[in-house]
Amino acid sequence: MKILAVFGISLAAIALTTAPAIAADAHGNHEAYVWVVAGDTAIAPDGSTIFIRGRGTLEAGPGGSATGGGVFSIAGGAAGNWTATSVEGFVSYGTSLPGSGLPGPPATGGMAKLRVSFDNGQEGVLTIFCVIGSPPPSVGEGIHLILGGGPSSEYTDEGKGFTIFILV
Repeated sequence: MKILAVFGISLAAIALTTAPAIAADAHGNHEAYVWVVAGDTAIAPDGSTIFIRGRGTLEAGPGGSATGGGVFSIAGGAAGNWTATSVEGFVSYGTSLPGSGLPGPPATGGMAKLRVSFDNGQEGVLTIFCVIGSPPPSVGEGIHLILGGGPSSEYTDEGKGFTIFILV
C-alpha cells in the first residue's frame, strides 16, 4: 500500500511539473524564429504589384516581438526600406518530413503576421506564408501586405518568391 501511495504521489508530481512545459510549447506557436522573405511579390486586385525582401526575428506568443526589415518597391511607384515593428501572431505548420527534399528542422513552415512601417510613411500588416510542414490546402508560399489605403494597397495574391522560418 505504501508503494502504491509513493507511486501515486510521484505520478502526480510528474504531471504537475510537465504540464506547464507542454502548455508553453503550443506546437511551435510560442517559439523564437528567424524569418526570411528572400524576394517575394504580392499582387493587388487592380493588378498592381509590390516586391518585398527582408529578414529578421520574431518571438511568437503572448508579449511577442519582431525585429528586422528590408527593402520594397511598388511597380511604377515608391521604393525604399521597411521595418518590422511588432508581431501580431504566428501559426506553425511544422517542419518538413524526412525524404521530402525540403529543408529539415529547424526549417519550419507557418504564417506570421507582422506590423510593419515603411520609410514613405505608410504602415500595415505583412503576412508571411511558408508552406513547409502541413499547411492548410488553400495556403500558398508567399506574402500578403495590407496597407489600408483601399483595394490598390491590399496585396493579397501571392506572386513568386521564397519564404522560410528557422527555429532559433
